[in-house]
Order: sequence, then structure tokens, then C-alpha cells
Amino acid sequence: MKKLKSDFSINEIGKFRFYSGIIIGIGYCLIFNSLLRITLKLCNIGDNIEALNWFNIVNYEFSTYYLTLIGFASIGFSFCFTTYLWMSKPLATKRRKTLKLRMAQINPIWILFGTLLFLLRMFWFLAGVDLTIEKDFAYLGFMFPIFIYLYCWNLISNIYKSKKTFLITSLIIIIIGIILSRI
Repeated sequence: MKKLKSDFSINEIGKFRFYSGIIIGIGYCLIFNSLLRITLKLCNIGDNIEALNWFNIVNYEFSTYYLTLIGFASIGFSFCFTTYLWMSKPLATKRRKTLKLRMAQINPIWILFGTLLFLLRMFWFLAGVDLTIEKDFAYLGFMFPIFIYLYCWNLISNIYKSKKTFLITSLIIIIIGIILSRI
């Protein structure tokens, strides 16, 4: 019987690409975590300018919801870069697999920046309105990081058998997301 997909493993991806993808993913995770926290502070700048109180920006208190959302969103965004590096094999054994690798390499970056542009547009829309993600879109806020994470794994599973790795990585992602929300 012929194997249609190879197993998702460190040797299949390459040790350097696998470990550098994890290290760069963790680095981007910390960068996105800080960036999203600063963005949340700046979203309230209009109220602080009207009140002439700049100490509210510096001493802004994050709610548990926003800290958790920012933690998981930063992991979802950084996993796009990890997937990009994992799928960056220039040539595979078969032409079809090479095409799938190239599509799996570029699509996470496309989804990442498309989602960031959508969030930017949503921030501009919500800037003058009394809508908040926490009160009005509580569960929908977590759909972005979940969508991005599952989309990246869908790209990986189109090329490799990755059921066991997906389950292990999902558990690790949840733990890291909780840790990031506590930092």
C-alpha cells in the first residue's frame, strides 16, 4: 500500500526549520502580546484627552477577559510565522507536494495580515461608538485566534499526517496562552 501523506515529524520538516520556527514563534508571541496591550491602552485615548487625564493611559487596568483574549490572539498570530517557517521547504519529492508546501507557506501570512487589517478597521469603527468586545462580542472575540490556529493546522494537515501533533500542540498552545495572560 502506498502512503499518500508522510508523517509530520522533526526529520520531515528539518531540525533547523522546526526549532527556528518554534523560537521565532515564541518571539513573535511576546511581541504581539506587548503590541496588542499597547493598542488596547491607546483605544481609550479619546476619553482621556477629553478628561485631560493622561495618568489613565499609563495606569490602565486590563480586565481578565482582555488579557486572556490578547494572550490567545498573540499565539494565533505568531503561529502563522511558525507555520510559514515549517512549510518553507523549497523542493519536495513530488511536484504536487511542492505546490502544496508553497501554498501552505504563503497562506498563513496572508491570513495574518488580512485579520490584522480587519481588526484595524474594526477599531476605527468602534472608536466613536460605545461598543466593546468584552460586553457585546464576548465569545466572538475568541473566534479570531481559534480560526487562525485551526487554519494553519488545516494547511499542515493537507500535506502531513498530523493528528497526534495537533492534539499535543493544542494543549501546549492553551497552556502558553494562559501563561501570557498572566504576564
